[in-house]
Amino acid sequence: MKDKKIVLVIIVVILVFIVAGIIIFSHKRVVCTNKTDQSSNGYVLETKYVIKTKFNKVKTINIIETITSKDKKVLKKFEKQFKDEYAYNSKIYGGYTYEVINNNGKVISNVTINYKKFDMDRFIDNNEAMKKYTKNNKLTLEGAKKMYESTGATCK
Repeated sequence: MKDKKIVLVIIVVILVFIVAGIIIFSHKRVVCTNKTDQSSNGYVLETKYVIKTKFNKVKTINIIETITSKDKKVLKKFEKQFKDEYAYNSKIYGGYTYEVINNNGKVISNVTINYKKFDMDRFIDNNEAMKKYTKNNKLTLEGAKKMYESTGATCK
């Protein structure tokens, strides 16, 4: 009887470790970065994408874009462009939270896209090229990495 209890306890402990491993390893975080020197146009753009996934499907992407410029007109233009773009995308597709700050020679946009609230079907209808980055109309980790790497980003 004692041997059966010991075997049962060992089996339960093994199952707990297996389930915990599945949960831990099913969540990933990948960071992609890109820097574009457009000094000839009056600015430098640095972008950081933080991709969080569960079972290889993207849950959220946090995008931090930093425009550095000495030209206040350039900064104002980017501030307006970011605010307009994210307000539009939020209205049309949902899932966006964002903040845009223009301060000390930099415009910083901090955007998070929550793909549980994002209308991917509508987005794909409006952006057919996105289809190649998705599986069953869900953005995959590999798709997100390929998308950002195609713009020159490095992902780790």
